[in-house]
Amino acid sequence: MKSFFVLASLAACALAQRMHIQAPTPGQTVTGNGTLTVELEQDQSLGPLRQTSVLIAMNNCFDVCDQPDQWSPGIILYNGDFNPQFNASAPQKGHYQDFVLQLPGFQPGPAVIQVAHQYAGGGATLTNVFDYATVQVTVQ
Repeated sequence: MKSFFVLASLAACALAQRMHIQAPTPGQTVTGNGTLTVELEQDQSLGPLRQTSVLIAMNNCFDVCDQPDQWSPGIILYNGDFNPQFNASAPQKGHYQDFVLQLPGFQPGPAVIQVAHQYAGGGATLTNVFDYATVQVTVQ
């Protein structure tokens, strides 16, 4: 029974440290060959946390936007460090980082932005955690 509570508390800690896509918002219109600002927010950590990396990709999803298992691999727009910071002039944002990305020319229509995030978190020993988030946008 004790092991159940330990596992449940570890799962709760991992979920409490999730990364969220704050921008663009669902349904937002973006230009297929312009720049796109992706804002990622990291929940406040309940324990030690070491950021590893983040990958941001995008692809058109057309008629399968509601079927993630049918999405083709996205075009990688960013693959590198994730270092969310607290900005005292915008405390409502928490710990966040903005990425200004150049879009290579996506076709008009529905698209999905996919963000994969890896970090090490936990208590006395850090455990690698993989986090994933998506947002659907419209390319004009």
